[in-house]
Amino acid sequence: MVQFCEVENIKVFDGFNNSTIDTILSLAEEIIFEKNKNIYRSGCIGYLASGSAKVIRTGSGGNSITVRNVNSGDIFGCASIFGDWNNDFSKIISQNKCQVKYFSEDVFISVLKNYSQFSINYISFLTDRIRFLNRRLDTFSAGSTQNKLYEFLLSNADNNNEVNLNISLSELAKRLGIGRTSLYRDITYLEEAGLIIRNSKKFIIK
Repeated sequence: MVQFCEVENIKVFDGFNNSTIDTILSLAEEIIFEKNKNIYRSGCIGYLASGSAKVIRTGSGGNSITVRNVNSGDIFGCASIFGDWNNDFSKIISQNKCQVKYFSEDVFISVLKNYSQFSINYISFLTDRIRFLNRRLDTFSAGSTQNKLYEFLLSNADNNNEVNLNISLSELAKRLGIGRTSLYRDITYLEEAGLIIRNSKKFIIK
């Protein structure tokens, strides 16, 4: 699946030894979830210690789409602390058995105060998250469907200018807000223009 959380390659525990990680995680509340459970908890930062989950967004029309994956070592729920936030439109659904550590706002603040490297990692994560979301806004404000697709591929490419999709093209069309026929046509357009190379669900940006 396209990792809509590539920014989370910056992990909050980067630079920590296992003993310190265990000490910090011992401050959190641990809950084990089975598959297909909503692991989002308002007012807490969640740390996915094991397993995987997906963020599902429900629009005003009732349609739901998968926004991104949450993988082991990722955090989630950053917008639910430091202010009022009522998120009735998103769920984070476990894709398998998940071990989640929940930090309340007070506990999370104490960790930020006591571990400077953790604070730096968290700020770096949020900064990259902002940059990522700005790229996503550029995608949806692009002037044509070809631009939308190309900006999407650019914003999700790895260091080798490659994008590997583990979703269907129908799902990709839904995320981009364009028709499936238009998406196929736009892929062909970008290929013929020499801007991308497609091999099944793998795209290389030239």
